[in-house]
Amino acid sequence: MAEVDMEELLEQLKSEFSDYISDRLSSIYATLDQAKTGEVKGGDALRELRREIHSLKGSGSTFGYPIVSLIAQRLETYCSDLKDLDEKQIAAIQTFADRIAEMAELEEQPDIAATNQIIRRLPTRFEFDITDVEVRDVEIMLVTPNKLVARKAAGELAACGFRVNIVSDPIEAISIAVRMPPDMLIASAVMDGLGGIDLIRGLRAMSVTSHVPAALMTSMGADQLKGVPADAGIIRLGATFGDDIAATITRFNLG
Repeated sequence: MAEVDMEELLEQLKSEFSDYISDRLSSIYATLDQAKTGEVKGGDALRELRREIHSLKGSGSTFGYPIVSLIAQRLETYCSDLKDLDEKQIAAIQTFADRIAEMAELEEQPDIAATNQIIRRLPTRFEFDITDVEVRDVEIMLVTPNKLVARKAAGELAACGFRVNIVSDPIEAISIAVRMPPDMLIASAVMDGLGGIDLIRGLRAMSVTSHVPAALMTSMGADQLKGVPADAGIIRLGATFGDDIAATITRFNLG
């Protein structure tokens, strides 16, 4: 009897999640249509979109659909710092929503390899003419709560043609990295809850992420960096910032 009850509960949760996803996506599609026709201004549309995207990001893992949370997190990164919406961005956001809809219909969630392929095919937003650089199939996770540092570092990395996934919460970064190991991790040394040194050491301790090259962004002196893995890069927050990023990329043979 208990097994039957559990099956019924799982089916009920799955049905509730399906309805929830459908409602969130309907709102996203409607908002995109309104932005496309000019019925709603881009800034107003973005506020509504961000609200729905954040809801999707939180619900996926809760209901056993981590791929939905991963795609929603990438969409959240895509929309960060946007002030308005043009046709290209509207089409890109719709692509994200379409992928979420597809993943929510799957009977079984994709494994790490399949998840990797799905995520890397998602649109990437560059704040410059994409023809100016060679876009590389290299994904860098940038973990920092500091928006100014994130913007500066992301700009340097994007100018090299890398895909950049910005994560503000180091705890969330662990969950994402385990499900979708990046080609490289760059983390701020000082963060609430979990500092960059502990984040790097923690990921090194897990088999699925032990191979991921890592670098620490910091303004600390050498005597304050005890515990940093010997093979981790150091990126100084100062005049050498851009040079340190370039040296780190070269060191790990990513460029």
